[in-house]
Amino acid sequence: MGKIVMPSPLLFLLIIALFPHAFVEYSLHIQINYNNQVYHLSELLFENVTRIYYNNASFTYNLTVYVLNFSQILTSSTILDNASLPKTFFYISNPGEPVIERGVILSLLSSNDSNYIYYGRTFIGYIELEYFYYVNSTGVPYKIVILQIGESGQLVSNTTYTLVSSNLVNPNEQPTLPDGFKFTNDSKIVNLPISLDLNSALDQTVGKYISFVTLLLIFVLATVKIYASRKKTSSN
Repeated sequence: MGKIVMPSPLLFLLIIALFPHAFVEYSLHIQINYNNQVYHLSELLFENVTRIYYNNASFTYNLTVYVLNFSQILTSSTILDNASLPKTFFYISNPGEPVIERGVILSLLSSNDSNYIYYGRTFIGYIELEYFYYVNSTGVPYKIVILQIGESGQLVSNTTYTLVSSNLVNPNEQPTLPDGFKFTNDSKIVNLPISLDLNSALDQTVGKYISFVTLLLIFVLATVKIYASRKKTSSN
């Protein structure tokens, strides 16, 4: 008869904390400062746990990003993460600890009545990214602010995540996702001549996604502006 391996106490905690179909949903507001102009992008980000591997404390989740400005889906990816210490999924298993080991290491800035603010910093090339995570005892951040700083120290973008719903916070919560959105590569308005592996960037850090979206938004808005200008000229 084979040996029965009992799960560790940590895995029992994981069974309670993370489970298939656990989800977090965030609204995103991205403000980009470019060429003396300010651009705004609204998105909805949905992360949904698809499977948990209890033998090695890992799990997979699906990430979908809806661009509300253009009624399009920017990406849908399946990502592998660490269940005991998630690196990219928006859940912190040990809120209150002085240091959180995520894709970007977070350090505790302040705490008040089980509400915690964490700070992280990283560089992607010459781009600096500063992270502020606001989280309480549920472990699900209720707000995240990511600042993208340019080479000269100027603010390039400010991205604010605001929690919409999560069944990790309230078991009765249900996601509210938009209908009728299509993937960007199906768009008839803007054909993006960009060759970037977005899924790979998302798999590594949220920061690379923010950098990508900044470049994408600048290109899309510039393209739409040119398109609108030409249409107006032709109509006259």
